[in-house]
Amino acid sequence: MRAVALLVLGLAVAMPLPGIAQMRPAAPAPAPSPFHLRIDAAALAGLPRVTLSATDEGGHTATYGGVSLHDVIVRAGAPSGAAVRGKAMSAAILIGATDGYHAIFALPEIDPSFTDHVVLIADTRDGAPLGADGPYKLVVPFDKRQARWVKNVTDVSLVMVPLP
Repeated sequence: MRAVALLVLGLAVAMPLPGIAQMRPAAPAPAPSPFHLRIDAAALAGLPRVTLSATDEGGHTATYGGVSLHDVIVRAGAPSGAAVRGKAMSAAILIGATDGYHAIFALPEIDPSFTDHVVLIADTRDGAPLGADGPYKLVVPFDKRQARWVKNVTDVSLVMVPLP
């Protein structure tokens, strides 16, 4: 008798109720498409300007102007906001420089739905061109060490980290 009652209860729970929409799990988010973007005036044109203060390893505080790395990658096709889930969580943003130096960020590190921090592709320091550090410099004011402050930025890529 108890088995019959459990069977009836199980069927009742499993049967859809008339007039009530059935919830379905969301489709998995597709993996972002990798891209490679050369950083130049055309790549940054039309994006909102951002100004922020940051202190370098020497203790000097400066005001940097440029564009948000997030804005650059979204325009190039990177997912943002609610779309940063599933396979997009293993996407990385790779920054390259003229001297072969590279820095990497996990996509959520620069997405405003995950953080309030801004990573800047700067083209000015205290209102003047960057000089030896430019024409473009990556400024990461929230990093304790400036290993990801990349001078002479040349390119930005979205790459997928292979999963085991």
